[in-house]
Amino acid sequence: MKRRERARDGALRRQGGRRRAPAKPGTGLTTGLTTGLAAGLAAMCWLPALAHADTDYDALIRRARAGDYAPALAMLRERVARAPADQRAAWDRIVIASWAGRPGEVLEAHGHLDETRALPPEVLAAVAGALRDERRWDEALARYREGRQRFPAQAVFALGEVKVLADRGQAVEAVALGQALVQREPAAVDSRLALAYAQARAGEPYAALFEVDQAYLRAPQRAEVVREYVGALQRAGLPEAALRVAGEHAELFDQRARLGLELDAVAELVRLADLPTRTEAERFAIADRALARYDALLPALRALGPSAAPQLRRARIDRLAALHARVRMQEVASEYEALRAEGVEVPAYALGDVAAAYLYLRQPEQAAPLFRQVRDAYPQGLDAEARLKAQTGLYYAHAEAEAFDPAAQAVAQASAEQPRWRWVRGQPMRQPNDLWLQAEQTASRADLQADATGSAQQKLEELVRKAPGHSGLRAALADVYRARGWPRAAEGELKLAETQTPRSLAVEVQQGHAALDLQEWRQAELLRDDTLARFPEDLTARRLDREWQVHNKAELRIEGYRGLATDSAVVGNGNFGIEAVLYTPPINYDWRAFGGIGYATGRFDEGRVDYRWARAGAQWRVRDLTVEGELSLHGYGQGARQGGRIAADYDIDDRWRVGASAALRSTGTPLQALKHGIYADTVQAYARWRRSEASEWMLTVAPSRFSDGNDRLEAGVSGVQRFYTAPHLKADLLVDLWASRNSRADTPYYNPRSDLTVLPSVRLTHTLYRRYETVWEQQFLAGTGAYSQRGFGTGAILLLGYGQRWRTNDVFEVGATVTGTSRPYDGQRERELRIVFDLTYRF
Repeated sequence: MKRRERARDGALRRQGGRRRAPAKPGTGLTTGLTTGLAAGLAAMCWLPALAHADTDYDALIRRARAGDYAPALAMLRERVARAPADQRAAWDRIVIASWAGRPGEVLEAHGHLDETRALPPEVLAAVAGALRDERRWDEALARYREGRQRFPAQAVFALGEVKVLADRGQAVEAVALGQALVQREPAAVDSRLALAYAQARAGEPYAALFEVDQAYLRAPQRAEVVREYVGALQRAGLPEAALRVAGEHAELFDQRARLGLELDAVAELVRLADLPTRTEAERFAIADRALARYDALLPALRALGPSAAPQLRRARIDRLAALHARVRMQEVASEYEALRAEGVEVPAYALGDVAAAYLYLRQPEQAAPLFRQVRDAYPQGLDAEARLKAQTGLYYAHAEAEAFDPAAQAVAQASAEQPRWRWVRGQPMRQPNDLWLQAEQTASRADLQADATGSAQQKLEELVRKAPGHSGLRAALADVYRARGWPRAAEGELKLAETQTPRSLAVEVQQGHAALDLQEWRQAELLRDDTLARFPEDLTARRLDREWQVHNKAELRIEGYRGLATDSAVVGNGNFGIEAVLYTPPINYDWRAFGGIGYATGRFDEGRVDYRWARAGAQWRVRDLTVEGELSLHGYGQGARQGGRIAADYDIDDRWRVGASAALRSTGTPLQALKHGIYADTVQAYARWRRSEASEWMLTVAPSRFSDGNDRLEAGVSGVQRFYTAPHLKADLLVDLWASRNSRADTPYYNPRSDLTVLPSVRLTHTLYRRYETVWEQQFLAGTGAYSQRGFGTGAILLLGYGQRWRTNDVFEVGATVTGTSRPYDGQRERELRIVFDLTYRF
């Protein structure tokens, strides 16, 4: 009678102790027996001898050898129960129960034996194997060692000892014993399989693969060797090779096993889909191949019914990563929600892709708890890269949901956990920790999003100084420079980054934004076209495209004011003014035509005045220079009059801008003067110094010539200095210092010989709501100063204001502010309440 070893050895190697269905004796599915012992079992030299007088007994034993265990076991149970002293039947029962994969019955039958010290080798091996199956490692080890001592020629006991040592966690001893067996008999296939088992349990999959490969070279037709070879290839991360070998031995693998191998191979494709590719044309090729294979696998798994439910769940979960790599984010979210609705628990390794998909779809509230689960699933020290990726995603989820406190906590935790240096095995010197650099870059980004631009600048400049060859850091620094209002400095950093990685997406996108800021329209278009063609799904490329699209729209600007209450004879009652100007889309990149109309009215002691004007012209915008010219018509009760205006603004560098304008029949002429038919021609020149987005000062000089012969000279300094910044609140100090002088005092309009206004004020800007490109703000304004007028002394100025502003979708902005002012005119205190509003719409 042929004998075989327990079939669960292969399963234990792969699944840590879970038993595989037993194989039939005589089919060669042995992994623990030597060839000599297998031959001994095939002969069954002792079972037929004991049963020669019982033909029915012998027939049942033959059926058991063929794999039909139940009749023989039923007969043997009855026989042992009837005759407990029948040692032959008890031993046969133990051996056949071990073939049938019934370790409990093996141990039960063994427990009823009167004498267990003289067990033959086959029975002792079966008992030791059953003890191993039941995870009774110490007892199993004792039995195997007993067998080695009593039957040194039977290799099954040494092989079993190797495996039990590996099972109980003594991997070093198991590997050493296995190596000794292989050295003693290098051609022994079972010894190499046992050593491979120990090496796999010791976490050495490549060493195990070598031993199984040697076994496969020596016995390529043995079924258990083929199965172990396929398993070793899988554990070594070579699923395609495992699938190929299994295909060459299709008779050894059922459909479920083949589908499992296919799932491993597709999962490997999915992992490769996230790695950099040689060319951009290949970016999605691997992900598309993986998705195509899933499209074929899922119906096949569903057709197998409930038995394949675990594999079907695995395929659906792994497919999430393929969809993520292909940037089919809506499908990722939909499939995840379908799995959750079915009660499927999605593991942490897949939740990261789902969270990233929600973030891509601008659903940060759904992304945050998923990133938190992933972070908690990778405690510190387990997988630093996966943990940092989850912490970074958690930061972005909180920041995009405007939850800046938890966002700052996520960044601080990530930075604190990453050491700046790390030690690598085999390297005598410490190495820079790339994860620390990623955490610090995220921290600088956090400062930028929280409007702490100075801190972000300082951190990135320090990082660039330490890693000057890192183009990603230079691109991030350029983004900060742009936020601070320094596009030329950003351009310089990007030129340096371009020399290192000329085709980097981050570099090109930032170059596109800088080109728009610098009015380099052709360059911006080229960069937009290139990045969008190469990465049409990337959010940064799509953001650049959106800004280019907005730039190419027509633009409507409306500005106006309305007096709500006043007791001022200078300002007038019922004063109202509005102007609308429409700009065309850009023409030949640099040009825009525009046209506008306006209306203003007011009631004075002399009567009511209505002022209407219309203007049309062209605007030319190139790098550093904007020029605008127009012709206009003015009507204020005495027929239409022609006028004109020309203006130019020139950027010297990121800090300094100068500009000048000249207007005939200026729309800034006081309404009270127009009531008497007096108009003004005005020239204005200014110089502006802008330190950053938080500090700006401007000097303006504006001489005017009134048609009644009055010459007016106005000059002033205005400034803004931010002194408090938080994500949703900013506080600015505003300073207005303005003086004027007139050549005449006997005019019908307010015209002091000379005066001086000094008005410092504080402006608070509070963000009520922000969701990506949609922002709703409110402003509070309060100031007090002094007004000094020649001949009338000095009086106090009081100013209070409140306003709101709404911006959405990059194309629409509207705001209104109500201000109340109390100030003296000609020594008389007058009060005014007015609303000022403006609207910008691009279409």
